[in-house]
Amino acid sequence: MVRNIDDVKAELRKLTNSKPVHAAAGAGVLASQTLKELPWRLVQWTRDNPPDSLPGRANGYVQTARNNANGYVQTAQSRANGYVQTARNNANGYVQTAQSRANGYVQTAQSRANGYVQTARNNANGYVQTAQSRANGYVHTARTRAAGGYDKLAEHGKKALNGQSSTTQSRSSVPSRSTTQSRGTTAQSNRELNGKPKGKAPSSRTGTSS
Repeated sequence: MVRNIDDVKAELRKLTNSKPVHAAAGAGVLASQTLKELPWRLVQWTRDNPPDSLPGRANGYVQTARNNANGYVQTAQSRANGYVQTARNNANGYVQTAQSRANGYVQTAQSRANGYVQTARNNANGYVQTAQSRANGYVHTARTRAAGGYDKLAEHGKKALNGQSSTTQSRSSVPSRSTTQSRGTTAQSNRELNGKPKGKAPSSRTGTSS
């Protein structure tokens, strides 16, 4: 607003320093002086010209002077009003221009701020989505590895159980075979003992007796 007031003052200074204003002011001064000097001039004129002889001319001069003075005053007032109106219009134009520029700057700043906020939100959402996708990938990888490990453990357990059962079967089969073999050797020894000649025993007896 200080700038606008300075512009209005500058316009008024230009108007007061212009020749038309000076001419209008001079016309007003001359008209006032003429009106002030009019009674004295009328007295002087009546002295020089008797009123009985020239009443019409005196009235005509007076009327003409009044009309001219009024015309000069009206012209000066209309010109001054025109200059004042022009200055007001220019000042209003300057104010409106400044306001429109300020509004434009404010709107530009708001749009830029909204753009920055939207960009920040988009970046934040992108970072969150990236982190979520990475976390989901890590979880999926961990689950896959855990499932793979679980399957490997199950496979090893299955193999271990199968190996234990075969070992048990082999162990159970080995004693049966040894028992059968021991039984066979016992029967064979019994058979050999039973199949020995009976004369050997008396010989031993005879040897002992001799």
